Amino acid sequence: MFILLKKINPLILLIVVSILLFIVRKLLFPEYSDITLINIMEELLSTFGMMSIVYLLALYFFCSFFYIPIIIPLNIVCGALFGPVLGSFVSLAGVMVSCLASTISVRYVFRGMGEFAMRHRDVKKFLNQFSRSGTIVVLIVRLAFIVPYLLQNIILAMTNIKLHRLLLLTLFGAMPGVISYSFLGAGMVSLDDARTYGFYLLVPLVLLAAVSVFINVTQKQMGIGRSED
Repeated sequence: MFILLKKINPLILLIVVSILLFIVRKLLFPEYSDITLINIMEELLSTFGMMSIVYLLALYFFCSFFYIPIIIPLNIVCGALFGPVLGSFVSLAGVMVSCLASTISVRYVFRGMGEFAMRHRDVKKFLNQFSRSGTIVVLIVRLAFIVPYLLQNIILAMTNIKLHRLLLLTLFGAMPGVISYSFLGAGMVSLDDARTYGFYLLVPLVLLAAVSVFINVTQKQMGIGRSED
């Protein structure tokens, strides 16, 4: 059984799970939009009080370990449940747990992605370059918070970067993303207050613009992404 798990490709598993969840929701629960699901999750977790933080972190771990793509909705739920400040801290803890779970899963359980990478010279070369590029590349990946966290986790877990270093860089690189999604979540429960809602919407837009400028400038200065002969 364990040998079979090792042969499973995490990226394929992520795609399959995403498609299955999409089909199940469209066929069995067509009335549930993303916002509706977030509201349901918020109502459910709110009944647990502060213990909801523990359940949320456990959910982050479970979903990341088995590649269930709801990490971003969970970040939004944190903002809706706890507000933009505490929600950001809980979201950041969740992303750290997510990174830990996915790395363990990719490197030690579902090892099919690593075997896949080693069979393809270009992919192997890319991952080796990625590993050697160090801190700044990992930060760029984490700062690109419009890219699904699970996909980020899989890419980073396939490198040779040490787990403790991944976690440390995730702590800093994921901050703009978790703040943005937490503010969006807080804004969802402030729709009746146009001024507050506008502020909660403005923060993610400003962070997205700042992060985009930083990534573009850094890539140009360091030559990241240029093809090498």
